[in-house]
Amino acid sequence: MTGNLNYKKHIILPPAIASIVLIIAMSWVFFSAHNLIESAQRKVQISEVKYDAVKLLNSLITAENSLRGYLMTGNVEFLNTYNISAIQNELLLNKLRRHQQDIPQIKPLLIRLDALIKDKFGIGQIALQMQLSAGSYAPHLRIATNNNKIIMDKVRTELKSLDTIMQTESDKVDSLLAETLNKIKLLSLLIVLIMSAILFINYKRTVWLFEHASSFEELAEEFGHLALHDALTKLPNRRNFEQYLKQTISQANRGKQRVGLLYMDLDGFKLINDQYGHHAGDKALITAVERINKTLRDSDFFARIGGDEFVLVANYFNDNDELQVIANRIIQSLNQPIFEGSAEKPVFMGISIGIAIYPDHAKSTIALISAADQAMYEAKTSGKNQAFFYG
Repeated sequence: MTGNLNYKKHIILPPAIASIVLIIAMSWVFFSAHNLIESAQRKVQISEVKYDAVKLLNSLITAENSLRGYLMTGNVEFLNTYNISAIQNELLLNKLRRHQQDIPQIKPLLIRLDALIKDKFGIGQIALQMQLSAGSYAPHLRIATNNNKIIMDKVRTELKSLDTIMQTESDKVDSLLAETLNKIKLLSLLIVLIMSAILFINYKRTVWLFEHASSFEELAEEFGHLALHDALTKLPNRRNFEQYLKQTISQANRGKQRVGLLYMDLDGFKLINDQYGHHAGDKALITAVERINKTLRDSDFFARIGGDEFVLVANYFNDNDELQVIANRIIQSLNQPIFEGSAEKPVFMGISIGIAIYPDHAKSTIALISAADQAMYEAKTSGKNQAFFYG
């Protein structure tokens, strides 16, 4: 069955083709959406111009009324309003000028508006100066009023032209928005159709691939298990142990808990290998693991990390004495002969254990392993078949 599976043809090619088609379609959608956003921004810009133009006209009207009020009554409040309007007019013109680059049609119009507004406020300044010397009922009031009226009519004409330009631009944007939205709708429908076609065409192919994949599932699980477990003893291996210890320390750190690590090395294992051969050594390892397993708690994690080296991660212990009890049980489990040697001479094998505790003795995974290893070395050099704490 595996001979019929062409990896490139059946696994790489279909998703590659589907990816290319979808990338093209999604890129089209992206650029259309980008255009949609730009059009919406353009719409907002046009609305801002129209709004600022209305504010400018109202500000000019306010300035005109304030000037007339001051000239007729001499009330300083009218003059203050007039001056504020003059400042606001300049600010509004500056805001409108900022749109010239994007909407170049309004540039000549703004130049004319600027000139008209300067003329208007120039007339106003002349009227204010004459007011100081001639009084509230001087003939200059009528002259200022007439001139301002002429200028305001021109300003209204220019602002009306500005509104016409903006309305034309707004209509263009509305048309573009509608066109872009229709494109996005069509593109969305096209993507749905493409996806439906891909799913339909590849339905039987997917089923066929699934049948092939299921035939390898057990093999994959076996390989996955071997990657994290020792082939001889079936215990977790070094990689599995390091991952587990790292995760356990991370959880203990969050929960303010302690983690005990027992680093173990079999005493006499090399002698068994040398005298009785590797087959006897393997049998001794399996027997030792079986005995040690019977002494452990459900929460303990037992792993083989080397030829005759083992580790035990102890969770949920109250004090150091409890770890000592666990170590003693392990040592006692190997007090009986491992097997009968030549001439029915019993063969024994002991174990040296080093104990380190997180975070008492070490603050990291590597440091904890190193501390337990050092403690084990001290136990071995001090007589073997015993357990030492680090430090």
